[in-house]
Amino acid sequence: MSDGIEVRIADSGPGIRASIAPRLFQPFVTTRAAGEGTGLGLSIAKQIVDAHGGTITVGHSDLGGALFTVRLPVGAPSKVDAAVPVTTVQA
Repeated sequence: MSDGIEVRIADSGPGIRASIAPRLFQPFVTTRAAGEGTGLGLSIAKQIVDAHGGTITVGHSDLGGALFTVRLPVGAPSKVDAAVPVTTVQA
């Protein structure tokens, strides 16, 4: 990505099973046991990144676990810019 920023987050955990990787960013998909999470975190993260014109992907870390890569454009208007009203507050 030119004119952008890339952030990589890696861990040394068990990684992401190949069978779940294609669905990982869908709502209610979780790798945790029942009752230990809702499976919404990555779905919401993807929605935020998408709204800013970026991408988020998952792969394998050199540490043995998961590697998440977030790429965001710099300087380009996002869908969020048009949706957020500007409010002026007088002190």
